[in-house]
Amino acid sequence: MDDIVFIGDWVKDRILGSGSFGIVVLWKHKHTEEKLAIKTCKWGPELTAKHKERWTKEVEMLQCCNNPNIVGTKNLPPEFLIGLERANPSKLPILCMEYCSGGDLRQVLNNPDACGGLKESQVRQILSDIRNAMQFLHTNKITHRDLKPENIVLHILDNSNNNNQMQKKVAYKLIDLGYAKEIDSNSVCASFVGTLQYLAPEIFYSKTYSNSVDFWSFGLLAFEIICGVRPFLPYLAPVQWMPHVKKKSHEHICVYETFHEDIEYSNEIFSENHISKPLKSLMEKWLQVALEWDPKLRGRDAPSKVTFNIPSEEKEAASKVVIFDLLEAILAKKIIHVFSVTTLTNLAYEINDSTTIETLKALISADTKIPDQELTIISTTTYIDLENNDQVSKYWNDSATPMLYAYGKKNIIDDNIEPIVPSTVRRCLEHPKALYNYKNSQNLYRNGLFFILSQMKIYDYLINGLFARAESLKHKSKQLLVKHNSVDKALGKLLAQKEMIIKMTEVGTKHVEHLKENSIGTNFLGGFEKIFKDVHDQSEKTDKLENAWAQISIRLQSAVRRSNEATSADLNNFVTKYNFTTIVTNAMRAYNAFKKSEFYNENRSKDNKSQYYNVSDIVRASYDCLKLRSKILIEMQNHAFILKMKDLSLELSKIDDVITNAADNTDKLATALTTLTDELTSCMWSTISLVIRDAGDISDLPYSVVSFQKRDFKIGAPVSSHYIPHREKDSQLKSLIQESLKIRKSHLSLCERINSQHTSLQKATFDFSFLKDDSV
Repeated sequence: MDDIVFIGDWVKDRILGSGSFGIVVLWKHKHTEEKLAIKTCKWGPELTAKHKERWTKEVEMLQCCNNPNIVGTKNLPPEFLIGLERANPSKLPILCMEYCSGGDLRQVLNNPDACGGLKESQVRQILSDIRNAMQFLHTNKITHRDLKPENIVLHILDNSNNNNQMQKKVAYKLIDLGYAKEIDSNSVCASFVGTLQYLAPEIFYSKTYSNSVDFWSFGLLAFEIICGVRPFLPYLAPVQWMPHVKKKSHEHICVYETFHEDIEYSNEIFSENHISKPLKSLMEKWLQVALEWDPKLRGRDAPSKVTFNIPSEEKEAASKVVIFDLLEAILAKKIIHVFSVTTLTNLAYEINDSTTIETLKALISADTKIPDQELTIISTTTYIDLENNDQVSKYWNDSATPMLYAYGKKNIIDDNIEPIVPSTVRRCLEHPKALYNYKNSQNLYRNGLFFILSQMKIYDYLINGLFARAESLKHKSKQLLVKHNSVDKALGKLLAQKEMIIKMTEVGTKHVEHLKENSIGTNFLGGFEKIFKDVHDQSEKTDKLENAWAQISIRLQSAVRRSNEATSADLNNFVTKYNFTTIVTNAMRAYNAFKKSEFYNENRSKDNKSQYYNVSDIVRASYDCLKLRSKILIEMQNHAFILKMKDLSLELSKIDDVITNAADNTDKLATALTTLTDELTSCMWSTISLVIRDAGDISDLPYSVVSFQKRDFKIGAPVSSHYIPHREKDSQLKSLIQESLKIRKSHLSLCERINSQHTSLQKATFDFSFLKDDSV
């Protein structure tokens, strides 16, 4: 087939893969740029009937499996039937498949940066896609029987608007159903198939097995993509590690060999991984179900301990497969990722729609030992300080990178933060000249590179966190300006209110002093003096508030100016001076050199404990990493931009408190002055009421009570048309005024009647001599 390059308008691009008797070639159309992956059998008549059956079955199954996570088949262009006739001596069906350009999962796991497993977002996506594919197959009574990283390919989805290759959406798809077999969940198979390292133990120990063999392979795959290494003594052949794994209990999901060649059992995932603690805990429970030794219990909700069926009246409920639903529930959970800049720690917490920032602060406080009242939480997208009653779910996304940054108000970065160093790396630093056998050297290079990559990631999060803090201080200063302007308006109204009541008080004080000098109404003036004194006291408090406000305004302007100064330039200069690029490059070079060494290739297929390897290059890289980390933290503690952000953070916090107190005091003083104004008005009207009640003639009343012009007043005309009504809160005062006016009106009416009778009497002649009697 090597000599076949052109078939019609199709051009051979390259060979994608070659198996024991099949070969997959990529073909590209000259005009449409369409790509096809075409699989042909490279053997001829010498193929056994079993192999022919397997090939035909794969073609038929793939053509029937319509699932987004199983590689799809396409119609073979007619020209290939003739063009590939020489390359298909077996005359078996030619399989035409969609082309997945991302390679296979094994290639991803072989990358040096996957030495400690894949990123959490990748892990979640792979588990979700493979769960979907496997559940589809099992629902259709098909067992894959050869689930492994080599049989999972990456399909880069069309994302032309996104230029960032790292952010392109990827779909993971199953391929190679050559070993798949249609079996019922209760059926068994007896054929020995699949890759040995991923085969379930019953295939080795028993003549029969069911579709639960896929659960075991899925569990091994999940563990490997999380940690970068298989869970059960990965440096041994299956025949060597199976007896040890057989002894494990239900809770054990990992069996490994220590540095001193002891066999250890663990119910935890290796700590060298990139997933969050909540997901790690959930996956450990799931792996117990997937990696159950007993195939009858594996993947099911039944307990792991063997129980005896005791006859009873009630029928025992049969166990059911829960492995797929359980994984789906785990992947549906929301996990918020937080980076604590102050303590340089990655934190993560499971949340729901009701989780608040206040609750999150309590969780962070428990992990970082920073009091929750001293914590500041900032969103990585808005750079705004989050309020306690805010909902955390608003800031969640599925990127599995820091979604929030946490800071202590007292310190930007704590002093003497100890790094988390893997035990293998600590041992090599303590004994830098020691030689390592294959297994220990493999662990050292893997964990050493993981440690260095982790420190670089923490450094990147730290720089991004400092940048976010600088931006948040800008937002904080703008928010304080808005808050300041609002309080400033309220203070302006307070000062106007003060001026008004001060003017009233000054006029009232002069009148009271004049009345006292003339000894008029001194019995009624005591209430005014108290009010005048209270007004004076509140006026002094207002003046103090005004002076303090002027000072805080100056401080705020200075803080705003400092927050707008370019901090990003300082951070960029710091990163240019201090970065992990050289150290990571050296560590990658050492890791790749070890993988390509004769020592590695000679010992990878056998358990050789007599040969040793010099690991000085990875030891040097680990030492340089710790040295640079220490230098960076020392430099940062005294760097100008850190000190500026620390001072500015404290200054804005103090200004915020002062503005809040000023707003409270402004409201209190405004309320006090309003109360004094009401008291002064009430006292004035109460005094007027007394004057009205004691007045002997209407002419004695002040015009402020009864307003009229004497020349317009006519006897007999209603008084109500000449007085100005006053709206009073004091109902008693209003009643007194109305009663006084009624009495005055009655008095005028009575006077008019008396005058009329007096005139009538003057016209008549009467003898009043008897009134002159001396006895009267």
